[in-house]
Amino acid sequence: MGNFYCLYLVLLLFCFGFCVNTLSQADSSSDAITAVYIVSLKQAPAAHYFEEQLRRHNRHGHGNNSRYHPSSGSYISRVHDSLLRRALRGEKYLKLYSYHYLINGFAVLVTPEQANKLSKRREVANVVLDFSVRTATTHTPQFLGLPKGAWSQQGGYETAGEGIVIGFIDTGIDPTHPSFADDISEHSYPVPAHFSGVCEVTREFPSGSCNRKLVGARHFAASAITRGIFNSSQDYASPFDGDGHGTHTASVAAGNHGIPVVVAGHHFGNASGMAPRS
Repeated sequence: MGNFYCLYLVLLLFCFGFCVNTLSQADSSSDAITAVYIVSLKQAPAAHYFEEQLRRHNRHGHGNNSRYHPSSGSYISRVHDSLLRRALRGEKYLKLYSYHYLINGFAVLVTPEQANKLSKRREVANVVLDFSVRTATTHTPQFLGLPKGAWSQQGGYETAGEGIVIGFIDTGIDPTHPSFADDISEHSYPVPAHFSGVCEVTREFPSGSCNRKLVGARHFAASAITRGIFNSSQDYASPFDGDGHGTHTASVAAGNHGIPVVVAGHHFGNASGMAPRS
């Protein structure tokens, strides 16, 4: 009788241990490491059908707005959902976004094993692990390796680009921006002997706007004015930048070195052009 109770107790302990082990395995599987993956499909995105839609609109006065047409965002989303259901039958996942227009794909929270299953589907072009990035606009020279590369070969940022004149065709330039000042360095800018450009003077771009750094500026608004499409509320008939884009691109290429970038009181580091002495 005592042996029977001992055997019964052992069986109970065994069953209890088995159940605990099973539960712990279930918990560990539910806590499997997941990550966000970007899944791109081989099927074309909606933008691919833009020309077709435009031709249809020109012929019939309307495009194809059917929710079953491949250019429809709802159609593409349903394709994504169907693929996930078929590839991950009964498994847990979380689709975060469906991308319709420029790429055909989706972002999904899955395990690495599930991502591998998706990558093997014939409809899938690639599966990429999502990752974080940080804005590094003021660190572009370091990103390109300029301090130890091209700049060092030119004698450092103090002389990198010296003697070179870079031309921009853009929305204009703001001559008051410190990226284009010629008096912030101990070494004055040399006058480029080979440059014979013009510095146009207007109300917004007065005399003295050009200097040894900003050696010339012209505007070409005559055509837009003549055709009646010039918008004086947004732009100037002047080299002055009414948009900000031209000032930005010029500073990226040729802006002075070490210019503080401050937005709404927040300091984002010191910016530099790639050829700061040009």
